[in-house]
Amino acid sequence: MSAGTGLMELKVSQTLKLGDREFYLMPVSGSTTRQSRAQRSELQLFDSEPLPEYRYKKLPGSEKRIRLLQLRSGTTHGSEIFCELIQADYDNIFHIPTRLDGGGDVNRYKGRADAAKSPEEEKLGAKGRRERERLENHRQWEDIESKKIEYEALSWCWGQEAEDYALKIEENGKTYKKRARKELALALKYLRLPDKTRTLWIDAICINQEDHEERNHQVQMMSRVYTRAKEVCIWLGEDTDQSKTAIDFIHQEIMELKNFDTICSDKRYTEKWQALMMLMQRDWFSRRWVVQEIALATKARLYCGPDSIPWKEFAVAVKLFVEVETASHRLSEIMQKDEKFRHIPNWFEHVSELGASLLVQATGKVFRAQRTPMQDDPADILRDEDRKKYERDQKKHKKELKKQMLESKTIDPLDRRGLLSLEYLVSTMFIFKATEPRDVVYSLLAIAREAAPFAHRANLKDRDGSFLTVSLLNAFLEEKPFVVDYNRPYADVCRDFVEFCIHRKFKLDPVQALDILCRPWALEPQPGKSIRVNSSSQDSVGKKHRIFPERDGTQKKLLAEYIMNIKSKSTWDDGWKIPKGWDEIRNKYFPDKMEEEEEEEDEGEDIGTDQDDDRVSVTEKEDLHEKEDKLLRLPSWVNRASKAPFNLYLHTGQAIHKTGRAAADPLVGHPQDGHRNYSAAQTRPVDLKALKFRRRPQLGHYSLYVTGFELDEVKIVKDASQGGNIPKAWLDLAGWEAPYSHDPPDKFWRTLVGDRGRDNRNPPYYYARACKESVHKGGIASNSVNTSSLIDHERNSIVAEYCRRVQSVIWGRRLFETKRGQLGLAPDDVQQGDKICILYGCTVPVILRMHKKTEGDIENEAIEDKVEHLKSLIQKWEQICIRKAACAPKKKRYQETGEWGKIIDAKSIAEKALKNDAQRLKGVQKKDSDSSLDEFSNLRETPPTIKHDDDTQRPKITRGTGSGKSHSNLQKPSPSTRRDNAQKPKIESNSGSQSSSRETPPSTENEEDKKDKASEVQKEEQSSQPKPGKLKRSMTTYQENKITANKEGPLYYCEFIGESYLHGMMDGEALREKFYLDIADRVFELR
Repeated sequence: MSAGTGLMELKVSQTLKLGDREFYLMPVSGSTTRQSRAQRSELQLFDSEPLPEYRYKKLPGSEKRIRLLQLRSGTTHGSEIFCELIQADYDNIFHIPTRLDGGGDVNRYKGRADAAKSPEEEKLGAKGRRERERLENHRQWEDIESKKIEYEALSWCWGQEAEDYALKIEENGKTYKKRARKELALALKYLRLPDKTRTLWIDAICINQEDHEERNHQVQMMSRVYTRAKEVCIWLGEDTDQSKTAIDFIHQEIMELKNFDTICSDKRYTEKWQALMMLMQRDWFSRRWVVQEIALATKARLYCGPDSIPWKEFAVAVKLFVEVETASHRLSEIMQKDEKFRHIPNWFEHVSELGASLLVQATGKVFRAQRTPMQDDPADILRDEDRKKYERDQKKHKKELKKQMLESKTIDPLDRRGLLSLEYLVSTMFIFKATEPRDVVYSLLAIAREAAPFAHRANLKDRDGSFLTVSLLNAFLEEKPFVVDYNRPYADVCRDFVEFCIHRKFKLDPVQALDILCRPWALEPQPGKSIRVNSSSQDSVGKKHRIFPERDGTQKKLLAEYIMNIKSKSTWDDGWKIPKGWDEIRNKYFPDKMEEEEEEEDEGEDIGTDQDDDRVSVTEKEDLHEKEDKLLRLPSWVNRASKAPFNLYLHTGQAIHKTGRAAADPLVGHPQDGHRNYSAAQTRPVDLKALKFRRRPQLGHYSLYVTGFELDEVKIVKDASQGGNIPKAWLDLAGWEAPYSHDPPDKFWRTLVGDRGRDNRNPPYYYARACKESVHKGGIASNSVNTSSLIDHERNSIVAEYCRRVQSVIWGRRLFETKRGQLGLAPDDVQQGDKICILYGCTVPVILRMHKKTEGDIENEAIEDKVEHLKSLIQKWEQICIRKAACAPKKKRYQETGEWGKIIDAKSIAEKALKNDAQRLKGVQKKDSDSSLDEFSNLRETPPTIKHDDDTQRPKITRGTGSGKSHSNLQKPSPSTRRDNAQKPKIESNSGSQSSSRETPPSTENEEDKKDKASEVQKEEQSSQPKPGKLKRSMTTYQENKITANKEGPLYYCEFIGESYLHGMMDGEALREKFYLDIADRVFELR
């Protein structure tokens, strides 16, 4: 047979039929690899077949139930994807997914704990009851194990693609089609098994994305879903030549550590390292939800087309890659030597900031587990001895797991404990993106140590008591509930997160509670409502239940008359008048819907019904939220993620996106327990009494009230640093003149590095010489010092280290000088006249821009604050009604069994004990506050050096004799003494004798200092004596400043520009300056 004939026969017969299955026959040749890859990617379009579209059946909102996808068997060459959706029940004491058949048997033990003890149980005693409970738990375990469902969870990148492809879902003998994105359809095509069904949980399919209530509830269960999954399947996308090279490189060479030094220094491996970095930059590693999904996984595997690799091996390879490059830049050096990569320096610069690197690093710090989270895959164990050992270990682990489950009934089989705070996770994972801005917070709730996702339920059923527990015991829970609601305005979600971080940080370190204002984290808001809420299908969602109190027609009539009286009368008999502008307020906040409300009252009679008894539909509620979302601008005190220090973008000479620096590092650093970079406010904590959030949607802003003081004002602003370069104008402002032969001014080089070294400790002394060397060799003649060129081309590791530190501090920031001559760094949008302020509870100074309010603004704010307060009261009332309705069945059962009286007595005893503890704690806190709070302010009457002006009796503080003494060594007067000293008049008799209310200097001074100070005071007294018989009354400068601050405070609001570095004011010196200059505290309104 000729070659031509053979090819013709192959084209005619391209399939082979074996039994009921048909297989493609493909020639094995390198020239047809691309063709076979294209054939594997064939998918069925949604409009290619006229089938009815699949409609979801609503899940019970009161039960822990999920959907699972059963993927039918098939090969990669078939374009059709068949599957079926089933339901699994988590509503059991061990939180294990079970089949619904016989579900009543699984839940038949529910309610026994709430039921009253029978006389037989009372006779058993404590030991007998424990034994009975143990046997009952064993029976439940065996029952649940027999109905257990094993499944895998799919983790994939949604992307922005249209849902143009079809999945065929079989249900009750009929076939439906459902829309799917290309990546999801490809993942299912490659993951399906050739000979059996595969059970998967996929968020895009198993959750009705158009039902926001279901989605909120399912997000709350996300940690359970991924923790209980047998394995997490990570879909990276279709395979390429580079992806196969990278996976083989990890399998065959990186994991063999004996040759690791060779592959890190040999040019033959450059393409393989490049392939690994390209694999690390797949879109999946930029998705924010993957942090939770991989952190909760007991076992995970990456799939890239037909190739796969265990997550454990991938994580080891990434960790080694990052450590070698970060420590020595060895890999970038061998890449620079290879002509194939154009000799570009620092090819792998900032590889540690890639999403894959951060993900590997985070998964090792999120939990503290007793065993390795990522267990070995039996498919990867080749030797029989190792396989037998693995099987023995698995049997042992199952026994331990069963024992643990029976004892603790934990939902987490790894018995792990969260280590990272929600603030840390949200503010450090900025490289991970989210299509929905609210997911910046929601996607990390399940792995935070002090937070847990919580969704409000639409009905009154609370079978497991979670709603009641969260409502009543919120203050005592270690993991505070964080409400998940995609229908909530984005500005409200941001406010919830900021408030949560402030209060949680206050309990750990109140000095840095406001640092969250300086950390970039929030995505830009999207126009309209959340993409998770699809308004086109709201009719299928149903209505939200509304709780109506029981009242008769008389109450309704009185209410109607009352409202009509308000609308008709302008003056009451007691002289009260309708306030000015009431018509405008009524039309804006209380539209005339009296008739509709009466209809609602008539129809909403049954409190506990499961029917759609709410006349306010979800769509109407969403329209209200959407309107407020448009009106409420994201406030300036919500720091945008666009200011994050790193991002992915194209680099010069390279056709790929790489991680690169985009801004300076936050001065406050990452949130770490027990550590802070600076202490601008020293030990002054955030003032929770003054801390307030004011929501004003009609006025279009969100206000945050904080306490602090105004330290200085920006006088001169220079150009911003472009690309981390040092502009020549900066040197001129600092007073460093050409030819720069002498060392740079101390304040200048320290400002460039933020007065810190690479590890955020004190800067090394050689930084001054490195600054001088950088100016000489960095091209200052071109009007800027090119720090990037020095890093890339200057063969000096000291200069390179210094320049990297400079870039991390000055990138995108401006150098400024204050009215008092201090140098500082501030964000790019700082302007002349901006105020430099110290906020109590923030570790760095901040830049605020003052705006004066009009008289009408103040009135409108007061009105809207009252309206919002009324709304909050109504919401609390609704929550109380829901709690009462949810507790009504239990209350009735307890009353019938006679247990209600005992419960009321126990409640009274507990409330009395809590009240006594609260009073005792309040007394201790008040005592501590009196002894330590406002230290510098309390020392105003006992300064080191005392002088008197002619027109004031308050002693003035100067830097004269004794100025070197520490403030902490001074005796602190009591509050009553200070008050007497401030108010007590001074009368001089005709004989010239004078009674003084001054306190004596501290006793720690030596005798010579005392004599000098006594003589100085005597001279000042003689020169400042008033006329005989004249009573001298005057107000101190500090008190005058305080009155002025209190008057001006409500007249201005502040725009939060950002954090700043102010040389010489970063470690408590600002409070000393405040003390000397009599600067008063004030409340800032941030918008």
